[in-house]
Amino acid sequence: MRIWHGRHAAPLIAIWLFAFIVAAILYKIEDIQPALSDLIRPLYVILIALALLVTWKWFRARAIGEQHDRRHGDRRHTDRRDDNDTDP
Repeated sequence: MRIWHGRHAAPLIAIWLFAFIVAAILYKIEDIQPALSDLIRPLYVILIALALLVTWKWFRARAIGEQHDRRHGDRRHTDRRDDNDTDP
């Protein structure tokens, strides 16, 4: 499935599926051992923050426009072989 400027959504779906599975495992552990509730709750926040960070990076890497060209200053765009006037 291609979305967002013709890119595949598989990496985006994979990270959210992974986050959901880990959250389900954490919930099951919390359900079995209620005493661990205070230790597991911050892990939910960390998990959501990581998923949002990866999602933001996925959207940012696929943004279009002049200011979003991440290779704007890339030296590989120029051919430096023509700059060398002396032949060995």
